[in-house]
Amino acid sequence: MADNLKIWNRFADIDPKFTKPISGRDYGGTSPNPQYVIMCLTEMFGPCGKGFGWSVLAEEFKEMGGTYLHWCRIRFWWKDEDGEHSVEEYGQTKAAYVTSKGTMRVDEDAPKKSLTDAIIKGSSHIGVAANIFLGRWDDQKYVAEVNKDFREEEQKRGAPKPITAAEQKRQLEEIDKDLLDAHTTGDVKRLFDIWFSLAERDGWSKDYWDAARRKFAAKKKEIEEADDFPGDKPGRVSDAELRNHPMNAG
Repeated sequence: MADNLKIWNRFADIDPKFTKPISGRDYGGTSPNPQYVIMCLTEMFGPCGKGFGWSVLAEEFKEMGGTYLHWCRIRFWWKDEDGEHSVEEYGQTKAAYVTSKGTMRVDEDAPKKSLTDAIIKGSSHIGVAANIFLGRWDDQKYVAEVNKDFREEEQKRGAPKPITAAEQKRQLEEIDKDLLDAHTTGDVKRLFDIWFSLAERDGWSKDYWDAARRKFAAKKKEIEEADDFPGDKPGRVSDAELRNHPMNAG
């Protein structure tokens, strides 16, 4: 009898090291690293374009009440011994919208983000990061057990490679993107805490810590100097709090 869940279960839980909390949205959750998802698919089916891939069937910029969305529909496909299979999936991203500060923000990466969104959703239909979408990762005890299993397996294989300069640069760029959605000093502190936990988990170097910390300090200063910034004071974080935060430890 065929084990129909064999592929599904292979990467239903992914390495928490390659995830991060969703920020800057009205909802929470966990976001898998897109390149890690591609790696999982490559391990299962072979190189992208040969064992799996996608094609964009339709895409559009659509105005909705002053906000412009970019959406796309893709055909996500993969191959196995029985031939080629596919599903269709959608992805969408805000391309232009008015921030709470009253300024128009345009995201030039919106089409790329919509495509990434659709690919991750398509991958989830065959099990990659499926337990995130099933809601099992909402339980932090469950995530801790998953992380423990991956770290134990990592120890068996030997010490993990230190984070590369290229990965450090990419993560600093991710911090910049996250801070675009920070509108109060409370938002800055929340993102600070999220990235601190990621830094602690991945073992960032001191130089990298310092570079990241300067970004948060600059954003905090920018918000505090914007006198007409709505909603700033309720979320204000004192200088002492940031100085005493674990991420500021020398």
